[in-house]
Parts: sequence; structure tokens; C-alpha cells
Amino acid sequence: MTSPHHDELFLAIGRLEGKVDSLLAMQGHQQEELKEHDNRIRVLEHAKGQIMGYAAAIGAGMSMIVNYLAKHI
Repeated sequence: MTSPHHDELFLAIGRLEGKVDSLLAMQGHQQEELKEHDNRIRVLEHAKGQIMGYAAAIGAGMSMIVNYLAKHI
């Protein structure tokens, strides 16, 4: 037979285990969200890089056209 002191101790340990399990589950959820955000940011940065490349190419092309027209008009 266990004493009331042991029962309280076992109950406290059970509560702590429950809280630790809850914290671990929350940490796992946060890690999944972080992975999703990393993927979204990577896609956005890639798209931004492509747009900046196209803009640079268009700007260089327009500059060459303006220089050509300025010399020949």
C-alpha cells in the first residue's frame, strides 16, 4: 500500500510528463511550420531573382536600343 505522500508524488510526476509531452508536440508543430515557411521563402526568393534577371536584361536591351537610335537619328 502506498502512502498519501507517494500518491501526490506520482500525481505530480504524471502532470510533469503530460506537460513535457505537450511541449514536445508543440515543438514538433513549430518545426513543421518553420519548414513550410522556409520553403515558401525559398520559392519567393527564387521568383524575385528571376524577375530581377528579366528586368536587368530588358533594361540592358532598352539601353542598347536607345544608344543605337541616338547615334542614327
